Amino acid sequence: MSFPAFHTPANVTTIRALLVDDEHRANERMRNLLAAHPGIEVVGVAANVAEARAFLETQTPDVVFLDVEMPGGSGFSVLNDVADGTQVVFVTARERYAVEAFAAAALDYLVKPVDPERLADTVARIQKQAAGARTQPQGDHDPGADDFEEDEAAVGKVLGLADVVDVPLAGKPTAAVVIVGQVCWIESFRNYTRVALKPPAGVMLFRRRMSHWDKVLPAGVFARVGRSYIVQLAAIERIERSSRTETAVTFGAGVEPLVLGRLPGTRLREILGGNG
Repeated sequence: MSFPAFHTPANVTTIRALLVDDEHRANERMRNLLAAHPGIEVVGVAANVAEARAFLETQTPDVVFLDVEMPGGSGFSVLNDVADGTQVVFVTARERYAVEAFAAAALDYLVKPVDPERLADTVARIQKQAAGARTQPQGDHDPGADDFEEDEAAVGKVLGLADVVDVPLAGKPTAAVVIVGQVCWIESFRNYTRVALKPPAGVMLFRRRMSHWDKVLPAGVFARVGRSYIVQLAAIERIERSSRTETAVTFGAGVEPLVLGRLPGTRLREILGGNG
């Protein structure tokens, strides 16, 4: 199948793209769609989270086209491996992840099957962002920083497992009431955190940084494993190596498993005394 070619301005630098999707046909379709844009070069293809992480350890693409639901882990878990200057475009068959995607500062959110003209708009945004990054001076103020500074200043005493805390929801003017003991794990999500709660709550996206949770969660009950993860030790049901570089941590029925990279996985096993 051929797709219409789109004009790329002569002064636009080539954008290097990584495609991440567990469906081979989806990757090939996206490659063919992007072939209509001379300003985009596909430099890598990954079929799962582990392959994406391995690629990002050695190369820094300008943009990652990222699926969400994949065997071995969510596409969201790849975000901590994406360099700050790399744009992320989610490409998924489901619309329900859009709020989380944009809260994580994703450049765009495309729903499969991707429309060529819709993709053309995305490519234009990628090129605009890339051009702006090359000309933007260092040290620019983050327009959302003041909100977070105000939230951090409101941190009070360390909480107990039975305590209740109101946590602002990302992208919404409301807050969720969370019982500390219901928290299984927390994952850094750029300026936000993904928090896995015991059923029926599931995973929620909060306008809270990891530094906030570090200050209020009881030490010894919750452990920071690397810069991107906090886990409730007593809630862990099982840990096992899912590959040479990844550790899968399960917390019981109804709780989304947590997939850790090599270093945080090693740190967790050290905290637990080598068990698991």
